[in-house]
Amino acid sequence: MLQEEPRESAALRVEVALPVPLPQSFTYRWSPRDGASPRPGDLVGVPFGRRREVIGLVTEVGPLAAGARTAGGRALRDVRRLLPPAYRLEPDRLHLARWLADYYALPLGEVVPLFHPPAPGTRPRRPRREETAYPLSDPEDIALTPSQAEAVKAALEHLAARHYAALLVHGVTGSGKTEIYLRVIAEALRLGRSAIYLLPEIALTPQTLSRITARFGERAAAIHSGLSAGERCRVHEAAAAGEVQVVVGPRSALFAPVRELGVVVVDEEHETSYKQEEKPRYHARHAALVRAREAQAVVLLGSATPDLESYRNTQTGRFQLQILHERPLGELPEAELIDMRGQDAPEGFSPLLLEAVDATLAADQQVILYYNRRGFARVLQCRDCGEALLCPRCDIGLTYHLRPRRLLCHYCSYTRAVPVACPACGGREFLPAGGGTEKIEVALAASFPGVRTLRLDHDTTRRRGSHGRILAAFATGQARILVGTQMVTKGHHFPRVGLVGVLAADDGLTLPDFRAAERAFQLLTQVAGRTGRTRPGRVLFQTWRPEDPVIQAAATGDYGAFVQQELLAREVFGYPPFRRLLRVALSGRRQTATEAAAASLAAVLREGLAASRVEVLGPAPAVFPRLQDRYRHQILLKGRLSSGTKRWLADCARALKERESGLEVVLDVDPLGLF
Repeated sequence: MLQEEPRESAALRVEVALPVPLPQSFTYRWSPRDGASPRPGDLVGVPFGRRREVIGLVTEVGPLAAGARTAGGRALRDVRRLLPPAYRLEPDRLHLARWLADYYALPLGEVVPLFHPPAPGTRPRRPRREETAYPLSDPEDIALTPSQAEAVKAALEHLAARHYAALLVHGVTGSGKTEIYLRVIAEALRLGRSAIYLLPEIALTPQTLSRITARFGERAAAIHSGLSAGERCRVHEAAAAGEVQVVVGPRSALFAPVRELGVVVVDEEHETSYKQEEKPRYHARHAALVRAREAQAVVLLGSATPDLESYRNTQTGRFQLQILHERPLGELPEAELIDMRGQDAPEGFSPLLLEAVDATLAADQQVILYYNRRGFARVLQCRDCGEALLCPRCDIGLTYHLRPRRLLCHYCSYTRAVPVACPACGGREFLPAGGGTEKIEVALAASFPGVRTLRLDHDTTRRRGSHGRILAAFATGQARILVGTQMVTKGHHFPRVGLVGVLAADDGLTLPDFRAAERAFQLLTQVAGRTGRTRPGRVLFQTWRPEDPVIQAAATGDYGAFVQQELLAREVFGYPPFRRLLRVALSGRRQTATEAAAASLAAVLREGLAASRVEVLGPAPAVFPRLQDRYRHQILLKGRLSSGTKRWLADCARALKERESGLEVVLDVDPLGLF
């Protein structure tokens, strides 16, 4: 429990939660000095280890007893510095920190880094260069459709009453969800309140920020990991001072210290990138609801393909559903299915898709092609013996990249040159198997010479600002074709796109994961929505499974049909949103020891949870049993777990790690996948 203590002029005992994997606070001394003394909720810089200073959260302040020492018998060390008030965790953020630690079974100190930028107090070295400009401008006096007006009215009623509410805004791509967000934010600002606008990707931030700043000017600012430490500090401090009232960005923007929070927007709320997969693991959508509830703010969750758990919450009354029935500009086209069974398509293109690209370019329109594979070829195989070149750390095929020419593991970044001879048989000729975005780019250059093509994938967006430059170049018509991975499906608005082509619509449907169908439906529906926004458009799905109900539902944009069949399957098999999941992931350098540790932990969990209604499944090897030279196993828990039970699980995991050298044990609460 965090406790308020009076400020004192004498030396004080200060309890500090530090970002280390230990469920305890650490005791320091505050020596009398000029200025304020620390109090619970403040951030302080303290020594930890020999030369390291870390930022921690003050949890308790009290009088310092004479001769007080640490639990280990050492003399107390001094708090080095008290961070400025801009970095203090005020009640709403403090409550969120405590909730995160409790729900995700983490030490409080491990969530503290979420609430401050790196190197707090750093000054920007030079004025930031303006973000890449986008040709975006909203017409004045936009007339809302009846559905938009109803959604705005519902949100404003809660805002005026200072009443927490979560509204799921469900409408097809291009149905005007952003305009709803902006109208509600404008009213919040008029009432003297602030807003946080979450986006799933940094790549979307410049485009969205351009539209937001057109409405709200310098009262809006972005914060994300692509900025320097000084730039992030500047936005953080401006938000705390009330100078910035609208903070835009990916999940890290949720923790900005805006004053009088009134609105939280979670755009594309279904996106998996809202889940942080490294410590501290949390889901920004869930955390946004908690922060808004504490501030009595309105949450707007928007998507054309809502997460099934969010949709289920509208059925149970936790969320209010607002459906947008109209698309103000353009029509959402129905996808045409191209049956690839028996077709000869060595470069990945069916004749029909190539003809459609040619016709679209002739009509002076743009093309987006989606293929969720990077590189030139998925693997290289020896022509003589068929041996595939594998990653020595992951037992997964190395992807062949053309520029630069190399073999690359997409899981551990292992890189090697293309060998002269096969290591298995000595053969000297290799065949590329499968394809990727790089191969598609090469094929387009051969089929449409003189037509500029841009590629948007992990390989082309490594440099700072590269996302924005590529998207801006396409938005301004400097390129006619955009080919890419999932990045091209994310909420972009390109009015001149006349054709969207999906090269492998069934890719991902057969993955051993309970969310595979949902993820495939979302990706296909989202990418299809990139066309038909201001003029008639066309969508083509190349597929080897044209009768699959997921492909059929995505082709027609029938979210209702998909939800009905998928919710039924989830309920039958006991998966979210009907039962909670917790995944325990174990990894180690030694295969036998890791297997034994997983079996031992599973036995402990079964015994400890025998009286509960929690089902323990496994252990079993992970879908990819070895990654980064570590052997991986997992245990799955199904059922509702209390905070106390999750803490017990964390204690079991910690004890096992202490016994087994080199073993990693991770608790993944509400996992988005089983990989």
